[in-house]
Amino acid sequence: MHGWSASTCKRYRTSLLQIGRTLADIFAERDEEIEEVAAWEIGLAEVTEFVELRKDAGVSVATINRDLTAFNHLMSHIKNKGWIEINPVQLFEKQGMREKLPPIVLPTEQAITRLSERAPGTLTFLPEFLHETGGRITETTMIKWSDLVGMDQPLEGHVTLTLENTKGGKVRTIALRQQAIDILLKIPRSNRSPYVFWNKTDEGYYRTAANLFWDYAQEVDFGARMHDLRHKFAIERLKEGWSVYRVQRYIGHGSVKTTERYYFRYLTQEQQEVANSDGNVGL
Repeated sequence: MHGWSASTCKRYRTSLLQIGRTLADIFAERDEEIEEVAAWEIGLAEVTEFVELRKDAGVSVATINRDLTAFNHLMSHIKNKGWIEINPVQLFEKQGMREKLPPIVLPTEQAITRLSERAPGTLTFLPEFLHETGGRITETTMIKWSDLVGMDQPLEGHVTLTLENTKGGKVRTIALRQQAIDILLKIPRSNRSPYVFWNKTDEGYYRTAANLFWDYAQEVDFGARMHDLRHKFAIERLKEGWSVYRVQRYIGHGSVKTTERYYFRYLTQEQQEVANSDGNVGL
C-alpha cells in the first residue's frame, strides 16, 4: 500500500514480529497478557523498554532503528484511526535513546500481611510465597504439587520447584529457600485439585488471581503492585550477596543486563561489585 519493494515489506514484517514478541515480554514481566493490552497503554516507557531489551539482546543500532521505523508506522496508523492521541515512538525519537525506568515501590511487611489476610482460601499464602520466590503471579498460581521435588524432606537444599507455565514457555527449576518451603507446609492439600493454590472451581486453580489481587490491594491500601513482590525479592537477594547471574536465572529474566538495569540502581557501589564479582556466587 506504500509502494515499498518486496524486500522492504519483508524487512518491516520481520520488525513487526519482533515488536510483538518484545512487547509481549514487557507486559508478561508485569503479569499482563499482551492480548488484553489496549493501544493507549503503549507509551513512552514501553517504547524505551523495547529499545533497551533489543540492546540487551545484542541487536545492532541499525536493526533497532529499522524496528523503530516499523514501530513508528504502526503507531502512526493507530493514531490515524483515532485510537490514541500521541504517537509514543515519535516522542521517543525526540528525546533520543535515553533510558528512564519507572521507580519500583517496595511493599512493606505490614502491607504484605494485610494483603495475605484479605485473600481467600489458598490465595492467603500467595503474597508471602511470591515474596520468598520472586515468581510471577500467573506462573505461580499454576504450580502443582507434582512440580515440587523433595517435600518428603522439607529442608533448604533438598526441595526444588519446576515452573512449567512461564513467560515464553521457558521452563526453569529453582531450589527453594527455607522460607518458601515453610509456607508450602502450611497450605492444605485438596483431594480434587492437583494445584498448590487450589480452589473448588472446575479448573481447580485461580485463573484470574492477578485481577483479584488488584482489587484486594485497593481495599487494604497495599501501596504497590503484586508484581513488586518479585522486585522486592530480587533486590533483597542482591543486597544479601547473591550474584546478579544467580538472580537472573532464578527469577527468569532473559538477560542478565535486564536484571542489572532493573535493580542495580537500588544497590550501593559496593553491593554492585559483590553482585558482579563472581558468576557462581551463592550457587
